[in-house]
Amino acid sequence: MTSASSQEGSSMQTHGRVLILASTDANRRRWSADLDQLGYKTAGVVAADEALRLLEFSGERSSAVLLDAGLPRWTREDLLIRLKASGQLEDLAVIMVGGELDELQRHLDLGVDDYVLEPTSPAVLCARIRTALHLKQLREQLRSQGRTIAHLEKQVDDLVRGILPLGVALSAEPDLARLLERILLEAKLLCNADAGTLYLPMEDGRLGFAMMQTTSLGLALGGTTGKPIPFPPLAFRDENGEPNFRNMVTRAALIKETINIPDVYHAEDFDFSATKAFDRENNYRSISVLTVPMKNHENEVIGVLQLLNAQDQETGRVIRFSSYLQQVVESLASQAAVALHNHLLLDRSKKLVKIERDIEIGRQIQIDFLPAKLVQPPGWEIAAAFHPARDVAGDFYDVFELPSKHLCFVIADVCDKGVGAALFMALIRSLIRAFSETTSVVSSVLTLNADSPTFRQMATLQARLKALDTLVLVNEYLIRNHGQVNMFATMFLAILDEDAGTVTYVNAGHNPPLLVRSGERVEELPPTGPAVGILPGGHFVNRQVALEPGDHLLLYTDGVTESRAADGAFFTAERLRALVKEPVPSAQTLLERIQERLRAHAAGAEQYDDITMLALRRKSTAEG
Repeated sequence: MTSASSQEGSSMQTHGRVLILASTDANRRRWSADLDQLGYKTAGVVAADEALRLLEFSGERSSAVLLDAGLPRWTREDLLIRLKASGQLEDLAVIMVGGELDELQRHLDLGVDDYVLEPTSPAVLCARIRTALHLKQLREQLRSQGRTIAHLEKQVDDLVRGILPLGVALSAEPDLARLLERILLEAKLLCNADAGTLYLPMEDGRLGFAMMQTTSLGLALGGTTGKPIPFPPLAFRDENGEPNFRNMVTRAALIKETINIPDVYHAEDFDFSATKAFDRENNYRSISVLTVPMKNHENEVIGVLQLLNAQDQETGRVIRFSSYLQQVVESLASQAAVALHNHLLLDRSKKLVKIERDIEIGRQIQIDFLPAKLVQPPGWEIAAAFHPARDVAGDFYDVFELPSKHLCFVIADVCDKGVGAALFMALIRSLIRAFSETTSVVSSVLTLNADSPTFRQMATLQARLKALDTLVLVNEYLIRNHGQVNMFATMFLAILDEDAGTVTYVNAGHNPPLLVRSGERVEELPPTGPAVGILPGGHFVNRQVALEPGDHLLLYTDGVTESRAADGAFFTAERLRALVKEPVPSAQTLLERIQERLRAHAAGAEQYDDITMLALRRKSTAEG
């Protein structure tokens, strides 16, 4: 035997063995020897029944049959008819050896693939077997392609006639509960599934049961039924903080891929203890299960669709979800995800409109908190600027009169930004007003004759204590009643004695205000205590400074010095100090100049933080 023959024989062994049905032992031994020499495995029989048993029950598949024309005609024909009826001719190459030409046509019609006339050679016999097997493979490929084409045509037809119109119908459903119910119902109908569950993400990050239906049990929960689903939500992480891959639903959501299981009781990779408990309680048997994540256009999972127990349309027997059914449900899930996503967007849009309306109301309320018109005591000038970075701000300022020619002014910056900071700001502003205007010291002073020296002395003493008293009371109130929110505010609160020109102040962790003397010398008023709302019993200290005619005091929040340019560079405190040294004719001019420089520095960059300023200027003697 040549090396090429050996290689050829070795390659053909991968197709299985050759079954020889011979009329005589001599033929069987001769053909077996020829094929063995070429590397084939062979098995020889002399009866049709024996051949059928070997073909049906042997653990080793046969790829070809040599049929001896010397067998009785009825034996040959009976074998071919029975092989054809069993479907085995689809995979077997049947070669007839010998016989008359008038018999060959009938046998070819019955399923014989080729024939070899006697006498024959091993090479010819091998070539005919190889050719017949090749033709079988080509025919199987054609059949497979035909099945694929038919499958695709059906899928396209289902998509055009069923899924796409259904997607349009789902998108038109305005009610979320009815939308979810229809998604689940249509998915069940497409697969003739007995049960289904729809899960939706919850605000706490878990997957909640939105709807359940089991036809055979008459069970319908959630959705439009109004009946609560008693099962707890599914967590995406287990008790060790690891991704919850043991649960089929959370795993499908985490990996964003469909999971198809033929029988839940033989699925070792998943924990179906809850499913089995449901089965025991309801005398049910969960078998096949298909879990499909519903993803939006950003590939985010916005729901999970799970179907159980697909049923054969004719017999009602539970079957596995075929690849075709899986593709159909995935197509439906894709359409349903679009409808659900649009519904969620619409619902979110409605909520955002309400939130925007509420924020606008809050913005207006916040503006109303600011002084509508600044007090302008004789001999003094006060100006303010307020530019929130968002619709509402955490910065605020206030100016209001106290008894006996005293004026309270304050600027503050609440930590964080947005609505929460604005609410905290409103609370602090109200507390400052309340504690500054209604203390017992003020009450006692108001009972005296305003023209008496005693009244003036007590009012002056009360004014000096007021800044400290107010800060302490505000700090303790916030910690006692709102310490759990972990919010605080830096604040500069001061009392101006209009006649004496003194400012008594407490700086609670705020940016040091800049006191600009008429000779262009700049002094800072550094912190005299911690931010308000951090430390119970916080130690705050009063300080006092005198403003001479022509001096001005600038209070500001860090949104000024930390104003950012397009490249991220800050405006800086040094630049602000240099700017306030420049002579100005009024407090308003000072603020306008600073705002102009801030706009030039930002050069169109987005404002990052609230900008708030309050300027106090003592007029010169010449101004009156």
